[in-house]
Parts: sequence; structure tokens; C-alpha cells
Amino acid sequence: MPETLQERVARLIRDSLGDPGSALPSEAELVGRYGASRNTVRAALSALEAEGLITSSQGRTRRVREISRWEWKMAEWEKAHNNDGDAWANTIKAQGGTPKNDLQILTIQAPAHVAKALEIPEGTTIQARNRLRWVNDEPHQLSDSYFPPFVTDGNELFWNPSDLGVQGGLLAATGHKQAKWHDTLTARMPTTEEVQRLMMAPGTPLLVHTRVGYDEKHRPVRYMVSRMAADRVEVSYDLDA
Repeated sequence: MPETLQERVARLIRDSLGDPGSALPSEAELVGRYGASRNTVRAALSALEAEGLITSSQGRTRRVREISRWEWKMAEWEKAHNNDGDAWANTIKAQGGTPKNDLQILTIQAPAHVAKALEIPEGTTIQARNRLRWVNDEPHQLSDSYFPPFVTDGNELFWNPSDLGVQGGLLAATGHKQAKWHDTLTARMPTTEEVQRLMMAPGTPLLVHTRVGYDEKHRPVRYMVSRMAADRVEVSYDLDA
């Protein structure tokens, strides 16, 4: 099927994109260059925005998007806890970034998917620790952790409103060291709320990483769900043969 004029203009603009951060010609310049109507040029630019290649104008000059990914080594990051910060923050610092956590501690009734992961009855009263993580003042990740009652009950550290850095991690410090994990990694398009909270560019998929941590008795001690803009993170694993 032959390409439409809009597809042709989008292809030509795509092929002519400069370095990350460089400005695109104005709509008027593109109209003159490609002999297309302003509506066609705008539609072509919208298509490139949806592909995540250029920024939205929103009254400003469109630019080639700058994509900076932070590596998340899933086999190692749980081991990076110390008194100076949590494991995730320390992995970002090691890469030269400046991390920040906005933490909210809630008491909730476990919804079905959380109850299933923690192997507890649905509706059980549990603690949720919800974080919005930032890197260099850019929202980077929504990370929600859920704990069964036997982990949090009587442990004052879990109810501290500040984001404590604890040697070995919060679970280990309270006698619930994780012995193994089960991970899943999926992708989907974000909700409107996720786009707003993570300030995501149009057309950017959301990576969803879940991890269930188990203690030495094979009991789930934490269920964590992390949601990340796909253009801001590189998830990696090291596997032994």
C-alpha cells in the first residue's frame, strides 16, 4: 500500500532529525520544504511525538528528544542497602545521578492481586509503602511495596515516616531477610495518572516490574510493584549457566 502524504512527510522529517536536543524547523518551514499543508505537517509531527522521537511543542520549539537511561541491575540492587541510603538510591548514586524518594506509608486492606502474591486472605489489613522516585529532579519511578502483617507488626522501623537507609535493608534489619525473589517484567501503555505523575512523553510505554521476596521459610515477606517510563531505564540481569 502506497504511503500517504502524512506518512511521507513524517518519514522525511524522521530521516532528517539532528542530534538529541537539537531544534526542529518551524511548522511554516516544514510546510514550505515538503509542499504539504500545515494540517498535514502537524499530523506528521504528532506521529513523531507518539513515537517518542521529538518533544511536544506546547508553545515552545520542538526538539529531538534526549533519552537518558539509568541502569537497574536486578541481580545486584537488593544488596546495595547501607546506612547512607536504600539500595535503589545507592545504585543511582553509583551512576552519577542524584536520587530522591517521596515516601507515603499507608494502612490498606489487601486487594486481590496483592493478597495472592503475599499468600494472605484478600482484605487483610497490611502496610503499603508508596514511593515516587526521582533522578536529577525528573520523576523516574513509581514503586509500591506491600508487606504481610507478621513482618510489620511490632517493628517500629516500618512505621518511620522518613526514608531510612538501613544496613542490609529494612527487611534484614527487622529479622526478615530475603532468601530468594521471583520477578516478572511486563510492558503496557500508561494510564493518564501515570503519564502525569511520571511526566511521560506521548507514546512512551510503561515498564512494570514486580518482585516477590521470600524468607528462608519460603514465606512471602514483600510484594513490590515498580512502574517506569521505558525511555528512562535499562533493566539488566546477570544469570549463571
